[in-house]
Amino acid sequence: MRTDLNLLRVLLAIHDCGNVTAAAKRLGMSQPAASAALSRLRHSLGDPLFVRSGTAMEPTPRARSIVERTREVIATIDQEILPSPTFDPAESRDEVTFCLSEIGEVVFLPALFDRLRSTAPHVKIRCLSLGPKDLLEALREGKVDAALGYFPDLDAPNIYQQRLFSHDLVCLIRRDHRITDARMSLQDFCELEHLQVRDGSRSQEMYESFLAEQGIERKIVLQMSHYMSMAAIIERSDLVAVLPRTVANLYVQYSSVRPIEPPVEIPPYSLKHHWHARNQKDPRHLWLRKQVVELFGGE
Repeated sequence: MRTDLNLLRVLLAIHDCGNVTAAAKRLGMSQPAASAALSRLRHSLGDPLFVRSGTAMEPTPRARSIVERTREVIATIDQEILPSPTFDPAESRDEVTFCLSEIGEVVFLPALFDRLRSTAPHVKIRCLSLGPKDLLEALREGKVDAALGYFPDLDAPNIYQQRLFSHDLVCLIRRDHRITDARMSLQDFCELEHLQVRDGSRSQEMYESFLAEQGIERKIVLQMSHYMSMAAIIERSDLVAVLPRTVANLYVQYSSVRPIEPPVEIPPYSLKHHWHARNQKDPRHLWLRKQVVELFGGE
């Protein structure tokens, strides 16, 4: 048996008001519509529910037995189910999980941490580094709220994305290197020994593919899986490395290194914000996306 929820509202209104006319006024409907609703409810429950006593409508035993439980159900629906969800960052104690590469943590995390701590001081922040397959699954399962960076594999259905800004690559050499030009020549690039970071990122794959297409070969003498010790090695050697400009500019602040333009224009790539479609209208995610766009979407 299925009963229209609005019929139960009519039941409560007639019980509380004592007659159909007053109940209809309370519900903002016409008296004939309220009478028709009562008729349908009587048919559905197989009971008259109310009988006339003078000018009032008296509830039957069946009506009395269900009215309070009905009131609880209607209150739960009105207060907990029907209202649009809200999110108060100042009071939230949620955990927000981002997927960031090692470079992504350098690019995004400092400003993101400052913003979230100032606007949502009780929110916990967690960062993960996941491969394409695991990341897609984590977004689908709600284990990751957002992926920020260069993730060209995230083109699956139900994955939304928003471009934030472009990233480009630059060479890094020690500050007192014999090369003093603003741009490295192709001859120097090929003759110098290189430090290469293979961190598994797609931007690194893109760069390696670009060099192969151009027929450019390097003398790689040191290969690492992380960027952390790069500046310390570059500043005490004649090695050259290629890395995102943002990271190079960070190294310049505390190491004896300097950026230099590569000999050929390496195509820039877009850093994006990715999230699952299930969170498109969620107030918490709407707030989170607003923070990301305000911080990084100004290009």
